Amino acid sequence: MAVKPKILVVDDETDLCALIKENLEEIAQFEIVTTSDPLIVEDLCEKEMPDLLLIDVVMPNRSGSEVIASLRKDPRTSSLPIVVMSGLGEMVYFKKKDKWRWLPNTEVVQNRGDILEEKDCRKAADAYGVDDYIEKPFSTEVLVEVLTYVLKKHNVLPESS
Repeated sequence: MAVKPKILVVDDETDLCALIKENLEEIAQFEIVTTSDPLIVEDLCEKEMPDLLLIDVVMPNRSGSEVIASLRKDPRTSSLPIVVMSGLGEMVYFKKKDKWRWLPNTEVVQNRGDILEEKDCRKAADAYGVDDYIEKPFSTEVLVEVLTYVLKKHNVLPESS
């Protein structure tokens, strides 16, 4: 049997980590390692050597953005495929300032009108400097599709799988 790609899931919601682990290990051919503590991600990456990181953006103590920046600076993890997930806001592009900014999912943001130039996961991923972006809530099928796409792009999975 071929080695299953290892995915490190980081989310402060332990129930979501458990659900993702259960679903991905049952439906897809992935090995899942989870943590709800963003402060230990670098150590876990060194210990577990995951093929991909699936990380939430908004977490207490340390944001996903800070974790990503730290991983990108380290030569051992600088090319680690990363998929960001979040449901508490979105990356918004301000055309006049030519700048991306994270906005929480508050009533003001939800009723913001035309501030958002284009709601596009690809642009959000580019803004974070990661491979892909998925909005919560998401189905397991969509998550598997995104993870498989990124793993194939990085030659972790063969194109035919």
